[in-house]
Amino acid sequence: MRAFVHSLGCRVNQYEAQFLAESLATLPGEGEIHVVNTCTVTTLADRKSRKLVAQLKRAHPGALVVAVGCGADGTGLRRAGADLVVGNKHKTRLAAILSAYLRGQSWEEGEWPKLTEEQVQGPFPRARALLKVQDGCTQACTFCRTWQVRGPLRSKPPKVARQEAQRLASAGHQEIVVTGINLAQYGLDLPDTPSLTDLLRELLQVPKIRIRLTSLNPEGVTSELIALFAREPRLCPYLHMPLQSGDDRVLSAMGRAYTAAEYKEKARAFLEQVPKATLGADVMVGFPGEDERAFARTVELLAELVPLNVHIFRYSPRPGTPAARLAGRVAAKEAAQRSATLAALAQKWAQETKTRFLGQVLELLVEEKEGRVWVGHTENYIMVGVAGVELPRGTIVPVRLCALEEDRVKGVVVDRSENCGDHPS
Repeated sequence: MRAFVHSLGCRVNQYEAQFLAESLATLPGEGEIHVVNTCTVTTLADRKSRKLVAQLKRAHPGALVVAVGCGADGTGLRRAGADLVVGNKHKTRLAAILSAYLRGQSWEEGEWPKLTEEQVQGPFPRARALLKVQDGCTQACTFCRTWQVRGPLRSKPPKVARQEAQRLASAGHQEIVVTGINLAQYGLDLPDTPSLTDLLRELLQVPKIRIRLTSLNPEGVTSELIALFAREPRLCPYLHMPLQSGDDRVLSAMGRAYTAAEYKEKARAFLEQVPKATLGADVMVGFPGEDERAFARTVELLAELVPLNVHIFRYSPRPGTPAARLAGRVAAKEAAQRSATLAALAQKWAQETKTRFLGQVLELLVEEKEGRVWVGHTENYIMVGVAGVELPRGTIVPVRLCALEEDRVKGVVVDRSENCGDHPS
């Protein structure tokens, strides 16, 4: 049986797609199975999931099409053409479920799996490996559906995570990205409640890898964590910390667990204490009750921090969430204008941040080739292109940042040439 996994959405989904691909690789039988790992973070993500199911059913009429994951509600996906729909609670058991399904047998409901049951061997198809260490969320943000479909808090014990990281390193990966649904809640369900900092200390015992965090909510950014980043060069000095809004009234209506001042204090501490540090943020515009002044506060806060990346989302009401019932809906045209304004400013802030590092030598993970240019990300997540040389994909090389381009920076490998003027275009 040939199994193909198609994944939408976040890095947790990407990790789980790797797990599914590995677990389905030895599924017996003839024919094809196409698994769609769905996303429900927005209404657009739901539509994309249904569209992909329908496309696969049309393109492979004889294949079994299975929908799994966050958007697996069983109705719209079945109408789109899914033969089988499996939610997050049973996704890790998909191989056994499919074996039963193909024999015409039913499968039993089970408990939410422990994360010790969900491990990958690698290698990942991309240069960076993903390591899922946490699932579930109790934050209950009023706009969010994800916490409703991800189940209870579950964390991977530090020693188990280290063993998995060692396997990924042995598979050839030099950068491992630590991911979860809410990393700020890592360890709350485990004996002795190890912190995210404890986990990183354990992972750092794996030699010759660098470690990157995905999105981390402000409540997870502790002074202990910042201190570890400040003294450990193998921790990538890039913090993606969701903001959503710079207005306290809007943050409260969203159900976020911090104020704008607390966000700013933690972001500044990271930027000031961690060498080569850069910042990323998520922002939602057009949330119910966001007026011009609230939007202006968001812009003012970000302008002070000069982030490298800003991911901008326009609010869309999600059925079943408290925010869908809030008054003060922002007109679509106004939300679109705020999004465009913020996008233009984000581009300016990104260029300002990159300019600060021109002439410096950073460590580039070589990820992919675009024409004659090798492209990757530095430890602080600046995208760099190096032309005119052959570089081994997946390796880390020192590069000097030479000149700004529209979406990346031109760089030169320092052990081949120290002169930016010799850098080919």
